[in-house]
Amino acid sequence: MTSLFLTRIPTEINYHGIIFFIASGILASTLGRMFNFMSIERLGVAVSSSIMGSNPFFAILFAFLFIGEKITLSTFLGTLLIVFGIIFTRIGSGEGSRISSLIVFPLAAAAFYGASSVVRKIGLTIIPDATFGAVIGSVSSFASFMLYFFVTQKFQLFQPSRRSVKYFVFSGIIISVGWLSMFSALSVGNVSVVAALIGANPLFSLLLSFLLLRDVERFGSMVVLGCIAIVLGVVVISIF
Repeated sequence: MTSLFLTRIPTEINYHGIIFFIASGILASTLGRMFNFMSIERLGVAVSSSIMGSNPFFAILFAFLFIGEKITLSTFLGTLLIVFGIIFTRIGSGEGSRISSLIVFPLAAAAFYGASSVVRKIGLTIIPDATFGAVIGSVSSFASFMLYFFVTQKFQLFQPSRRSVKYFVFSGIIISVGWLSMFSALSVGNVSVVAALIGANPLFSLLLSFLLLRDVERFGSMVVLGCIAIVLGVVVISIF
Protein backbone atom coordinates (compact mmCIF):
# COMPACT_ATOMS: atom_id res chain seq x y z
CA MET A 1 0.00 0.00 0.00
CA THR A 2 2.97 2.32 0.51
CA SER A 3 3.65 2.26 -3.22
CA LEU A 4 0.10 3.54 -3.73
CA PHE A 5 1.21 6.87 -2.29
CA LEU A 6 4.64 6.88 -3.92
CA THR A 7 3.63 6.05 -7.48
CA ARG A 8 3.04 8.72 -10.09
CA ILE A 9 -0.03 8.46 -12.30
CA PRO A 10 0.98 8.37 -15.99
CA THR A 11 0.17 11.53 -17.93
CA GLU A 12 -1.79 9.50 -20.49
CA ILE A 13 -4.15 6.85 -19.14
CA ASN A 14 -5.07 3.98 -21.44
CA TYR A 15 -7.94 2.06 -19.93
CA HIS A 16 -7.16 -1.04 -21.93
CA GLY A 17 -3.80 -1.21 -20.15
CA ILE A 18 -5.50 -0.75 -16.77
CA ILE A 19 -7.85 -3.63 -17.55
CA PHE A 20 -4.86 -5.90 -18.22
CA PHE A 21 -3.19 -4.77 -14.96
CA ILE A 22 -6.42 -5.52 -13.06
CA ALA A 23 -6.64 -8.94 -14.69
CA SER A 24 -3.01 -9.72 -13.83
CA GLY A 25 -3.67 -8.84 -10.18
CA ILE A 26 -6.69 -11.13 -10.01
CA LEU A 27 -4.88 -13.99 -11.76
CA ALA A 28 -1.71 -13.86 -9.63
CA SER A 29 -2.41 -12.18 -6.31
CA THR A 30 -5.95 -13.53 -5.91
CA LEU A 31 -6.36 -16.86 -7.71
CA GLY A 32 -2.69 -17.85 -7.83
CA ARG A 33 -2.01 -16.92 -4.21
CA MET A 34 -5.23 -18.55 -2.99
CA PHE A 35 -4.30 -21.88 -4.59
CA ASN A 36 -0.73 -21.34 -3.37
CA PHE A 37 -1.85 -21.12 0.26
CA MET A 38 -4.24 -24.06 -0.18
CA SER A 39 -1.37 -26.10 -1.61
CA ILE A 40 1.04 -25.20 1.21
CA GLU A 41 -1.60 -26.11 3.78
CA ARG A 42 -2.11 -29.55 2.24
CA LEU A 43 1.32 -30.46 0.84
CA GLY A 44 3.84 -28.33 2.74
CA VAL A 45 6.19 -25.61 1.56
CA ALA A 46 8.89 -27.73 -0.12
CA VAL A 47 6.59 -29.88 -2.27
CA SER A 48 4.20 -27.04 -3.11
CA SER A 49 6.94 -24.62 -4.10
CA SER A 50 8.67 -27.25 -6.22
CA ILE A 51 5.52 -28.00 -8.21
CA MET A 52 4.60 -24.34 -8.49
CA GLY A 53 8.06 -23.82 -9.93
CA SER A 54 6.56 -25.16 -13.14
CA ASN A 55 4.90 -21.78 -13.75
CA PRO A 56 7.53 -20.87 -16.42
CA PHE A 57 6.11 -23.73 -18.51
CA PHE A 58 2.66 -22.14 -18.43
CA ALA A 59 4.06 -18.65 -18.99
CA ILE A 60 6.01 -19.81 -22.03
CA LEU A 61 3.02 -21.72 -23.41
CA PHE A 62 0.65 -18.77 -22.98
CA ALA A 63 3.25 -16.34 -24.36
CA PHE A 64 3.59 -18.52 -27.46
CA LEU A 65 -0.18 -18.82 -27.91
CA PHE A 66 -1.22 -15.24 -27.19
CA ILE A 67 1.66 -12.85 -27.90
CA GLY A 68 3.71 -14.85 -30.39
CA GLU A 69 6.95 -15.41 -28.44
CA LYS A 70 9.07 -18.15 -30.01
CA ILE A 71 9.84 -21.41 -28.19
CA THR A 72 13.54 -22.25 -28.55
CA LEU A 73 15.27 -25.60 -28.05
CA SER A 74 16.64 -24.45 -24.68
CA THR A 75 13.12 -23.48 -23.62
CA PHE A 76 11.85 -26.94 -24.55
CA LEU A 77 14.69 -28.74 -22.74
CA GLY A 78 14.34 -26.53 -19.69
CA THR A 79 10.62 -27.23 -19.58
CA LEU A 80 11.32 -30.98 -19.67
CA LEU A 81 13.62 -30.60 -16.66
CA ILE A 82 10.88 -28.75 -14.83
CA VAL A 83 8.36 -31.49 -15.59
CA PHE A 84 10.79 -34.20 -14.42
CA GLY A 85 11.39 -32.15 -11.30
CA ILE A 86 7.68 -32.23 -10.53
CA ILE A 87 7.65 -36.01 -10.99
CA PHE A 88 10.63 -36.48 -8.65
CA THR A 89 8.98 -34.25 -6.07
CA ARG A 90 5.80 -36.32 -6.16
CA ILE A 91 7.72 -39.60 -5.81
CA GLY A 92 9.99 -38.29 -3.07
CA SER A 93 7.16 -37.01 -0.90
CA GLY A 94 6.22 -40.55 0.09
CA GLU A 95 2.55 -39.64 -0.33
CA GLY A 96 1.95 -40.67 -3.91
CA SER A 97 -1.81 -41.29 -3.90
CA ARG A 98 -2.48 -38.27 -1.71
CA ILE A 99 -0.41 -35.96 -3.88
CA SER A 100 -1.99 -37.41 -7.02
CA SER A 101 -5.29 -35.89 -5.97
CA LEU A 102 -3.89 -32.74 -4.37
CA ILE A 103 -1.41 -31.84 -7.10
CA VAL A 104 -4.20 -29.86 -8.77
CA PHE A 105 -3.70 -27.07 -6.19
CA PRO A 106 -0.04 -26.19 -6.92
CA LEU A 107 -0.52 -26.79 -10.65
CA ALA A 108 -3.51 -24.44 -10.70
CA ALA A 109 -1.43 -21.85 -8.85
CA ALA A 110 1.39 -22.28 -11.39
CA ALA A 111 -1.04 -21.87 -14.29
CA PHE A 112 -2.55 -18.70 -12.84
CA TYR A 113 0.89 -17.24 -12.13
CA GLY A 114 2.03 -18.13 -15.65
CA ALA A 115 -1.04 -16.57 -17.25
CA SER A 116 -0.63 -13.43 -15.16
CA SER A 117 2.89 -12.89 -16.54
CA VAL A 118 1.55 -12.77 -20.09
CA VAL A 119 -1.38 -10.52 -19.19
CA ARG A 120 1.00 -8.26 -17.24
CA LYS A 121 3.38 -8.03 -20.21
CA ILE A 122 0.50 -7.00 -22.49
CA GLY A 123 -0.48 -4.30 -20.01
CA LEU A 124 3.10 -3.01 -19.85
CA THR A 125 3.30 -2.72 -23.64
CA ILE A 126 0.27 -0.40 -23.42
CA ILE A 127 1.30 1.51 -20.27
CA PRO A 128 5.09 1.11 -19.77
CA ASP A 129 5.04 2.02 -16.07
CA ALA A 130 6.01 -0.89 -13.80
CA THR A 131 5.16 0.79 -10.48
CA PHE A 132 1.77 2.00 -11.67
CA GLY A 133 0.97 -1.48 -13.01
CA ALA A 134 2.02 -3.11 -9.74
CA VAL A 135 -0.20 -0.75 -7.73
CA ILE A 136 -3.23 -1.37 -9.96
CA GLY A 137 -2.68 -5.12 -9.76
CA SER A 138 -2.34 -5.04 -5.96
CA VAL A 139 -5.44 -2.88 -5.48
CA SER A 140 -7.52 -5.13 -7.75
CA SER A 141 -6.34 -8.19 -5.81
CA PHE A 142 -7.22 -6.59 -2.47
CA ALA A 143 -10.66 -5.56 -3.75
CA SER A 144 -11.40 -9.05 -5.10
CA PHE A 145 -10.40 -10.65 -1.79
CA MET A 146 -12.67 -8.26 0.12
CA LEU A 147 -15.51 -9.05 -2.27
CA TYR A 148 -14.94 -12.77 -1.73
CA PHE A 149 -15.03 -12.41 2.06
CA PHE A 150 -18.15 -10.24 1.83
CA VAL A 151 -20.05 -12.65 -0.45
CA THR A 152 -19.06 -15.78 1.49
CA GLN A 153 -19.38 -14.12 4.91
CA LYS A 154 -16.01 -15.56 5.96
CA PHE A 155 -14.55 -12.52 7.70
CA GLN A 156 -14.54 -14.52 10.93
CA LEU A 157 -11.86 -16.79 9.44
CA PHE A 158 -9.41 -13.91 9.49
CA GLN A 159 -8.35 -14.15 13.10
CA PRO A 160 -4.54 -14.18 13.14
CA SER A 161 -2.84 -14.68 16.47
CA ARG A 162 -0.55 -12.01 17.88
CA ARG A 163 2.41 -14.26 17.14
CA SER A 164 1.45 -14.85 13.51
CA VAL A 165 0.80 -11.20 12.63
CA LYS A 166 4.50 -10.31 12.41
CA TYR A 167 5.10 -13.18 9.98
CA PHE A 168 2.18 -12.11 7.78
CA VAL A 169 3.44 -8.52 7.77
CA PHE A 170 7.00 -9.60 6.91
CA SER A 171 5.63 -11.88 4.19
CA GLY A 172 3.58 -9.01 2.77
CA ILE A 173 6.64 -6.75 2.60
CA ILE A 174 8.70 -9.41 0.81
CA ILE A 175 5.87 -10.13 -1.64
CA SER A 176 5.47 -6.41 -2.37
CA VAL A 177 9.16 -6.02 -3.18
CA GLY A 178 9.02 -9.11 -5.38
CA TRP A 179 5.86 -7.83 -7.09
CA LEU A 180 7.46 -4.49 -7.98
CA SER A 181 10.64 -6.23 -9.14
CA MET A 182 8.65 -8.59 -11.36
CA PHE A 183 6.80 -5.73 -13.06
CA SER A 184 10.09 -3.90 -13.63
CA ALA A 185 11.67 -7.01 -15.16
CA LEU A 186 8.70 -7.66 -17.45
CA SER A 187 8.76 -4.06 -18.65
CA VAL A 188 12.18 -4.65 -20.27
CA GLY A 189 12.42 -8.43 -20.80
CA ASN A 190 10.64 -11.33 -22.49
CA VAL A 191 7.97 -13.23 -20.58
CA SER A 192 9.75 -16.55 -21.07
CA VAL A 193 13.04 -15.37 -19.54
CA VAL A 194 11.52 -13.41 -16.65
CA ALA A 195 9.09 -16.21 -15.75
CA ALA A 196 11.90 -18.75 -15.91
CA LEU A 197 14.05 -16.76 -13.50
CA ILE A 198 11.13 -16.34 -11.12
CA GLY A 199 10.70 -20.10 -11.33
CA ALA A 200 13.91 -20.50 -9.32
CA ASN A 201 11.92 -19.80 -6.15
CA PRO A 202 11.72 -23.53 -5.17
CA LEU A 203 15.44 -23.42 -4.36
CA PHE A 204 14.95 -20.57 -1.89
CA SER A 205 11.83 -22.20 -0.46
CA LEU A 206 13.69 -25.45 0.07
CA LEU A 207 16.63 -23.76 1.80
CA LEU A 208 14.43 -21.64 4.06
CA SER A 209 12.16 -24.58 4.86
CA PHE A 210 15.18 -26.62 5.85
CA LEU A 211 16.43 -23.81 8.10
CA LEU A 212 13.11 -22.76 9.64
CA LEU A 213 10.69 -25.68 9.28
CA ARG A 214 12.82 -28.78 9.55
CA ASP A 215 10.55 -30.17 12.31
CA VAL A 216 7.47 -29.77 10.10
CA GLU A 217 8.60 -30.35 6.51
CA ARG A 218 9.73 -33.66 5.01
CA PHE A 219 12.90 -33.58 2.90
CA GLY A 220 13.55 -36.83 1.06
CA SER A 221 16.37 -37.13 -1.45
CA MET A 222 13.87 -37.23 -4.33
CA VAL A 223 12.28 -33.97 -3.18
CA VAL A 224 15.71 -32.32 -3.18
CA LEU A 225 16.47 -33.83 -6.59
CA GLY A 226 13.15 -32.54 -7.89
CA CYS A 227 13.95 -29.02 -6.70
CA ILE A 228 17.38 -29.16 -8.32
CA ALA A 229 15.87 -30.37 -11.62
CA ILE A 230 13.36 -27.53 -11.62
CA VAL A 231 16.02 -24.92 -10.92
CA LEU A 232 18.28 -26.43 -13.62
CA GLY A 233 15.38 -26.18 -16.02
CA VAL A 234 15.02 -22.52 -15.14
CA VAL A 235 18.75 -21.96 -15.75
CA VAL A 236 18.67 -23.70 -19.15
CA ILE A 237 15.68 -21.60 -20.25
CA SER A 238 17.14 -18.29 -19.17
CA ILE A 239 20.83 -18.62 -20.09
CA PHE A 240 21.01 -20.70 -23.28
